[in-house]
Amino acid sequence: MKKLVAFLCMLICILSMTGCSKTETTDYTANYDQEALKDTTEQFFSMLQNEDDTTIQNFLAMDNSQISSDNDLALEIKAGFQAWLDNRDELGDFDPQESDVCTLTADEDGAVLVLESTFTNRTGRITANYGTDGTLISFNVEPVYSMAENLENALLNTVLGMGIVFIVLIFIAFIISLFRFINKAESRVAAGHKEESRPVQKEVPRPAPAPAPVPAPAAVSEPMDDLELVAVITAAVAASMNTSVDKLVVRSIKRRSTNKWHKA
Repeated sequence: MKKLVAFLCMLICILSMTGCSKTETTDYTANYDQEALKDTTEQFFSMLQNEDDTTIQNFLAMDNSQISSDNDLALEIKAGFQAWLDNRDELGDFDPQESDVCTLTADEDGAVLVLESTFTNRTGRITANYGTDGTLISFNVEPVYSMAENLENALLNTVLGMGIVFIVLIFIAFIISLFRFINKAESRVAAGHKEESRPVQKEVPRPAPAPAPVPAPAAVSEPMDDLELVAVITAAVAASMNTSVDKLVVRSIKRRSTNKWHKA
């Protein structure tokens, strides 16, 4: 807790430091002392690097209203400290040099100091925003990469992006290739449902074929019956002719179409 209080006191002192000149002109940069703003920025980062990560994280966990009455300003201040935590290991310790490049721009709302400063691991870019009264409002810090590093990162990002795209395309092609198996499975399932829903037709026994008619056996005339019939007819004829049966010879008997016996 004591470290957090000391850190807040340090922050208040740094933010209250001014770097304004008294000259009023349309060239707003003339209203600010660039060297004084540079010294203020360097002093702030020299003190900031001495704070451990836990103290800064406790500060970030504070409510915005405890940092500033302006919520947007509180968010900007927190963003600066978070940027320092994120890039601290990559940048290393703050080690300002006389050769560090400093650029100042200003308008009616304040000034922006961009400092290409030296750190132990690589060059870092510090952007400090000052109010019209010359007080430090917010800041940001980020590593400065060389052209070769930027090209390398761009190439890696391109290769990574293309690799992801090709992997996704291959996966999609594999999924599409499985559709034929899905269609076959659906066809088999549909065929099974169709067979189950089809009514079972009972086999009706066919009637047995009718037996072929057996031809009636031809009537065999008995010789004795025919002889008797001939004898009766011969006797009748002999009686009608008033003659003897011995004088008659029957050669054949035929049925006539007209029957004269009915007329007698």
